Amino acid sequence: MLSKGAISAADAVRYLLATAGPADVLLTTWAIGAREIGAFRDLVADGAIRAFRLLVDASFVQRQPAYTAKLRATFGADCIRLATCHAKLATVVNDRWAFVLLSSANLNDNRRLEVFQVEDNRRLAAAINRTLDRWFRPSAGASWDVSRAEHTRRFDAWGAGKAQRAAAPATPGASVAIAAPVDLEPVGGLDAPTTALTPATAADAAYFSPDPWGVDLRRAGLSFLR
Repeated sequence: MLSKGAISAADAVRYLLATAGPADVLLTTWAIGAREIGAFRDLVADGAIRAFRLLVDASFVQRQPAYTAKLRATFGADCIRLATCHAKLATVVNDRWAFVLLSSANLNDNRRLEVFQVEDNRRLAAAINRTLDRWFRPSAGASWDVSRAEHTRRFDAWGAGKAQRAAAPATPGASVAIAAPVDLEPVGGLDAPTTALTPATAADAAYFSPDPWGVDLRRAGLSFLR
C-alpha cells in the first residue's frame, strides 16, 4: 500500500491491534516522538498491547535526550533496547493473528510518499521475533550506557564468525535464522498496566521539573499562563 502521509506506522499498528485484539507487540524504529510514546502507553494501559518491546537506534539517546527520558519513564528501560537500527517494522501476535508490518515510514506523521506492507504470517513473525529477540537477552544496562562506537562494534559482530562472536559475547550471534518456523515466547517486555511517569535514571531527572515553567515531560503539550 502506498500512502501520501495519510497514516503513520503508529496508526498502522493501532489498526492491526483493533483487528487482532490484545496482542504482543515488537516494534523497531529509528526514532519515536512524545505523541507516539503517549499513544503506545495508552495501548498498553488499555490492555490492547499485552507485552511491548521496542528496538530503537542507538543514536536516539544523543539526538533526543528528552524523549529518551520519557521513553524510560513510560515503559521502563528493560523493555527498550538500542541497536544500529533504521528498520521500521512491527509484529503483532496473539493466538489467532500474527501480523507483520513492514514500512518505510517512521512512527510519527510523515507528509510524504510512504509504503506499507502487512501480512498475517506466523512463520515470518516468529522468525523476526526470534532474530530480534537476541537484542533483548542481555540486560537493558548493557545497552544504555555504552558509546556509539561500541554499538557499532556490537552490530558489526552480529552474524560474524565464531572468533569474532567470542570477542563480543553480549551481542547477537551468527545463528540468525530468518526463516525459522518456530514460535518463541518474547523475552522481557512491558505488561499492562503502566505506572505513573517518574525519572528512570538520575540523568533523566533533568526533564521532570516541579516548576510550571520548567521542562516536565509528564505534562508535555500543556502550557501555563501567568
